[in-house]
Amino acid sequence: MRHLISYSVYEDISSVLPEGGPGSLAEMGCDGLELLTGFDPVDPRCAVMSPAVHLPYATDWYRAWSGRDTSDPEDDDVARFMYFGRDRDDVTDTLETALRMASPLDPAYGVLHAGNANIDEILMRDFTDTDTGILSAFAEMVNSVAARFPGGEPPFRILFENLWWPGLKLLDPREYRLLAERVEFDRWGLCLDTGHMMAALGGFKTQEEGAEAVSRVISSYPEDMRDRVVTMHLHMSTSKDYISSFAPRGREGRSAMDMLSEGYPHVGRIDQHLPFSSDVCVGLVEALRPDFLTHEMVSPDRVKAVGDFSLQRSFFR
Repeated sequence: MRHLISYSVYEDISSVLPEGGPGSLAEMGCDGLELLTGFDPVDPRCAVMSPAVHLPYATDWYRAWSGRDTSDPEDDDVARFMYFGRDRDDVTDTLETALRMASPLDPAYGVLHAGNANIDEILMRDFTDTDTGILSAFAEMVNSVAARFPGGEPPFRILFENLWWPGLKLLDPREYRLLAERVEFDRWGLCLDTGHMMAALGGFKTQEEGAEAVSRVISSYPEDMRDRVVTMHLHMSTSKDYISSFAPRGREGRSAMDMLSEGYPHVGRIDQHLPFSSDVCVGLVEALRPDFLTHEMVSPDRVKAVGDFSLQRSFFR
């Protein structure tokens, strides 16, 4: 199993490799980066240190895919960031571009979020869209993108990641079965995100409670579903109190950018991306034995993120 740390093309790559090349990562017990890519060519220096990528994500791609109003915001670049574009053709073009920009890195996989947050409901608890509806649309979307590549296969394996929004939650095998029935290409798999699963289960006050609940879910997976889990995003949240107490509020005439601005700190309070501070996380990983394990430490302070990685990495020999 290869241990990766999450990183982004929007960060200074020299902060990971100041002068020493890949050895600097090795000293941390890190086998490379799972690199969040964008819609532009990736710095070639990243190729030697990025065995995997995380493809760009949009908050509300389903809005464009399903023909809902995408006129707000007016700026097309911002709409691509929020919705992957204005309509189905834009969405397909955007994801094709993302795959082509990441392809020169020859990654083992690219993670793609398989859920959707309706921008109108991002501050709500109850959502209009259903998991089945979003997953069905997601399968249509990725099929349309894969069809643009030779043989109808993407240039590298795409791993579908669970969220707590409508769509893929990975709480039971039915979601996996739907994808297996509807995805028309072979190069796909699953990325199980432990922190997102904790949020989907309603949140927890301690890491021990969260790890136990996630373990129970994993134990329900059939063998073929386990085999599809190529990587895990390992982190946790103790956000039960916030999830239980925040006051839901609708859009009420506010702009899409206003909703996004309010949504980011709200999401961060739910999805804290904290490192496990005990070995309760080890059993979760051993239950699936993925090929890769990304310690997904998200912090504006890169020194803290590296420290969080080192703490969580220390539980694995």
